Amino acid sequence: MSKKIFLIGEERDLFVDDDKDVNTEYGIIRSTQLKKAKKGAIIKTHKGNRFIAAEPMLPDLMKRIVRLPQIITLKDLGSIIVYGGIGETSKVLDVGTGSGVAACVIGSIAKKGVVVSYEIRKDFIRAAKKNIKLFGLENVKIINKDIKKGIKGRNFDFALIDVADPWDLIQNISKSVRVGGRICCYSPSIIQVEKTLRAAPNNLKAERLIQNNEINWKVDIKRDILRPESSGIMHTGFLLFFLKTRD
Repeated sequence: MSKKIFLIGEERDLFVDDDKDVNTEYGIIRSTQLKKAKKGAIIKTHKGNRFIAAEPMLPDLMKRIVRLPQIITLKDLGSIIVYGGIGETSKVLDVGTGSGVAACVIGSIAKKGVVVSYEIRKDFIRAAKKNIKLFGLENVKIINKDIKKGIKGRNFDFALIDVADPWDLIQNISKSVRVGGRICCYSPSIIQVEKTLRAAPNNLKAERLIQNNEINWKVDIKRDILRPESSGIMHTGFLLFFLKTRD
């Protein structure tokens, strides 16, 4: 079974499998080198260019994900993890698997917990399963079912709702979350947020509503460049968080 290796170069980083030779503009790296490489080891191409071997982390894995529908970006997933209270043992309900990126990121945090993800489209599920394999996760379970027809499991610590009509689901999903647990609805439109707020049951307290904007900077100190990029990730969606106060 192949293993993913992250190679850090001076000009460019590479994400490779250790069971294949890698042919790059900097030269060829043999699979025999990759298989023997330990963390921090220096690997040279046949041209003498140097790379440092490392274990890929989440930002590195994100560069290799399979995408079908639009994903929740890392800037929003950071808020979801922190404000959702997701930890190592969290039991999480994910509504609307899509490409499975949110489930994979959350699953990599809740390593001793579980992520139960619902999706009705089989093409999305196929993409999500490839991403789950990429992340090397065994704690993410996908259910091919319309969640409106019933939810398997109760006492979830957190629920993420990423569908077009969260207001139709919020009441039933609240029954599957424990008291003190949280629900986050991810919605591109503020109209969706308003409809969800009006439909929320009385045992859910609207805790916060967030819109994250991200501005990336171009950093090249050797060339005296340190300025904002001309484009950034601005509006992607609203994050509406609820706290369950009672059964």
